[in-house]
Amino acid sequence: MFKYLVFCCTWMIVLLIANSAYSQNQYWLSGGLGKSQFPSGMVALGYEFSNRPTLLIARYSANGQVFSADQPGIKVNELGLLYGLKVGNFRFSTGLSGVWGTNRGKYLYSDPDPLMYGSTYYEPIKYATVGVPAEIRFISSRRRIGLGVTGFGNWNAKRSFAGLNLSLYVGQMK
Repeated sequence: MFKYLVFCCTWMIVLLIANSAYSQNQYWLSGGLGKSQFPSGMVALGYEFSNRPTLLIARYSANGQVFSADQPGIKVNELGLLYGLKVGNFRFSTGLSGVWGTNRGKYLYSDPDPLMYGSTYYEPIKYATVGVPAEIRFISSRRRIGLGVTGFGNWNAKRSFAGLNLSLYVGQMK
């Protein structure tokens, strides 16, 4: 499944590059930071068709614990392909994604280090599953650059999440 998603995202990028010189379609690359259950980062590539109010988005998001005394830190990664609608400055989209990461299993031991306030160690449990991503983007832009807020989420069998990011956009915005 993951190979299929990577293949689709790669072809989307190739089509964007090939088609960008010949059309008035809009395309953008965004990077954002924010918060879900844990700190979050997201990179997305979007393509908006000029003759339809639809868009295609490939996104990668990473959510995880930072500076946690519990080891391993919980991590969730997502690679998804989304399809949606553009309504004014808003973009609504959903699709299919691959989700993978690390959860904590059974308690193993504690390290009572007085200098580092100690750590608690658990069995790491790696997982991979398929999810249903969804997002709402608000983008305020000039011709080549923009700022936006993204409300995002992913519903899956292992670790569903939702969050909010502040993003910077570059590309053919108008």
